[in-house]
Amino acid sequence: MKNVLGYQGEKVVITGAASGMGAAAAKLLTELGAEVYALDIAQVSVPVAKAIKVDMKDPASIDAALPELPDEIYALFNCAGVPSPPFSPLDTVYINFCGLRYLTELLIPRIKNGGSIASIASTAGMAWRPKLTQVNEFLALDSSFDAATKWMAENPEHCAEGYGFSKQCIIIYTMSMAKELAQKGIRINCISPSPTASGFMDKLKGEGQMPDDAIDLFLPSNGRYATRSEMGDPLVLLNSKLSSFVSGQNLPVDYGYCAEVFMGQRDDLLGIAK
Repeated sequence: MKNVLGYQGEKVVITGAASGMGAAAAKLLTELGAEVYALDIAQVSVPVAKAIKVDMKDPASIDAALPELPDEIYALFNCAGVPSPPFSPLDTVYINFCGLRYLTELLIPRIKNGGSIASIASTAGMAWRPKLTQVNEFLALDSSFDAATKWMAENPEHCAEGYGFSKQCIIIYTMSMAKELAQKGIRINCISPSPTASGFMDKLKGEGQMPDDAIDLFLPSNGRYATRSEMGDPLVLLNSKLSSFVSGQNLPVDYGYCAEVFMGQRDDLLGIAK
C-alpha cells in the first residue's frame, strides 16, 4: 500500500512546476517517490531530479529540452498556463495549447505502455461543444507553431479570447487523442479547475484587471477559491495506477459548479450547458 499510486521510482515530466497547481503536483510527486523532470521558464523551488528552463511559446526552447529528458517516462503532466489578459491572445494560445501539444507529441514515443498524460484545462473551456467544428479544424493542422499562427491569423474571430479557446483546445484534444493512445497502452485525461488561489489568479486580478466580484461569479456554492493542492492532487490521481482504466476524460474539479449549471441551479454564464 505504500506505493498505491504507483509513482515510486517512476520518471515523470511536468511543465509549469514553478508555481501554482504545477508546483503542488510536482511536490506531491516527489513525496511519492517519482523522479521528476520539471520544465518551466521560472525557477523551480520543488526539489525535483532536474529542472530545465523552457519557454512553452518557443518550439526551439522545447526542442532544446528534449535531450535532457529520459528516454522512457511513465507520465507527462501539462500544467503550464497563463491568463489572457495580461498575456496577448496569441501568446496565451501558444503557451496554453500549442506548446502543450508540441511537447506532448514529441514525448508520446517515450511514454511506456501503461503510462499516461494529464493536462490542466479550465472551467472556462467547458463551453467547447459550440466550438467543436472550429477547434477540430485547428487540431487537424500539424503540431507546428507556424501552422497554428497562420490559422489564427486567418480565423481571428475564433480565438480572439485566447484563454477560453486554448482551454477548449485542451479538452477536445484530450478526448480526440484517447483512441489513438489507447492503441499504444497510454491514457490521456485533463481537469477543468474552478477559480484557484494561485499566482495565476493574482496575475489575472492584477495585471489582467479582473475584479474580484467578476471572478466570484464562477465560484462553487461552497463560496471559496480552491487551493493549489486541491487541483494538483486530482491531476496526480488521474495519472496514477488507481486510474488505470480512465482515459479521454475531462474532469471538472469545481466542487459542483458545473453540476449546478447543468441542473439549472445557477446562470450559465460560460455557455457550458449548450
